[in-house]
Amino acid sequence: MKPFVLLLWMLLAGPYWWSVLWYSPHHLTAFYKVFGGKNYDASADIVALKSGNGVVVAGRSNSYGTNALDMNFNVVKLDYNGSVVWDKNYGGQETEEAFALCETRDGGFLVVGSSDSYGGGADMKDIWVVKIDKNGERQWAKIYGEDDSIDEGRSVLQLEDGSFIILANVTKINTGKSDAVLIKMNEKGELLWKRELGLPPTSEIGAKVITNKEGGFMIAGSKEVRYQAKVTWNFWLVALDKEGMKLWEQTYGGRIGEQANTIGQTPDGGFVMAGYTYSFAKEGSHDIWVLKVDAKGNKLWEMVTGTTSTDEALDLTVTKEGKIAIAGYIDIFVPDENNENTSKEGNNALVMLLDDQGRTLWRKSIGGPGDQRAYGIAEDLNGDFVIAGYTESETTDHLVVKVSKNGDIKQ
Repeated sequence: MKPFVLLLWMLLAGPYWWSVLWYSPHHLTAFYKVFGGKNYDASADIVALKSGNGVVVAGRSNSYGTNALDMNFNVVKLDYNGSVVWDKNYGGQETEEAFALCETRDGGFLVVGSSDSYGGGADMKDIWVVKIDKNGERQWAKIYGEDDSIDEGRSVLQLEDGSFIILANVTKINTGKSDAVLIKMNEKGELLWKRELGLPPTSEIGAKVITNKEGGFMIAGSKEVRYQAKVTWNFWLVALDKEGMKLWEQTYGGRIGEQANTIGQTPDGGFVMAGYTYSFAKEGSHDIWVLKVDAKGNKLWEMVTGTTSTDEALDLTVTKEGKIAIAGYIDIFVPDENNENTSKEGNNALVMLLDDQGRTLWRKSIGGPGDQRAYGIAEDLNGDFVIAGYTESETTDHLVVKVSKNGDIKQ
């Protein structure tokens, strides 16, 4: 295009010319990326950058330490083509594992997980929170926990006032009972309040926290429930006010067991949760279960999908159009005459898109020799999806795949 023609087009297009450039093919690049070091590297969460200039994944790695027991937080930035921009590790001489991250107002990131190195002692994990800048340089770190429990940070978000909310799980050593805990801290990592959400004698496990339209919080996880003499686990949904005080809670499931791994809010004010179900599985040992409830927790619809083996949803995002994108895994099962699995593929990563009524629009399996799992999914500015997890063959490596909004994959 000649310069004067381009200028005329920009003037006629008005303030929207930049969006046309942004949605050009240059920014629609699909990719399938595997990267890591000599040992174990895996992603647990992913965020699509607000600038549109790529994604950041967080997980763990023991590829770069002096020994295989030195597992660290591993945070990696990739550009919109999937090329690694920077790859950083944080931790001590024992084990650190990152479970979640969020992009912060200053363009950096807050990463949460657990640490043995800085906790109460060997195998005594405490919640570890690390703040890094946009280049991955560590700014500060905080440790939270008790000497008589195993504590892990599982989910994090930043509020409009700059403070942070962290969902953690605390397991007491002497009883084995697990409680979900919600922590609020300021931008410097100083504790503002802490709310214990469990009630004796049951155990609860928190998976993800989000804000709701009222300014409070919603937590999805799993809770022990009793059916006659049997104790099992069901989906658990908790509503809290802006101070972290519980407003109501609800469980969903059957007699055999369910686990909720993720939650998102839908445009109508309701919530969608996903994980797996044994109770309602159509095939195999457990299937993906997606559950939609209204703002008060009343069930609206549910969807069960699976293969002849194990299937699980590990993360979801509600799209700008109100659809539901899900990431997880399916198990590839090829039986012989004795019903033994002969497949060499193991798990395949799964990506699927549902409409607002839970109907499947498309579904993609991403696999190969060994295991592949998708633990996180994010929607980018184009409306495409990027998943993050791991692929396992001779070694375990990060797996990051960009999938178009129509389900197209470059593999």
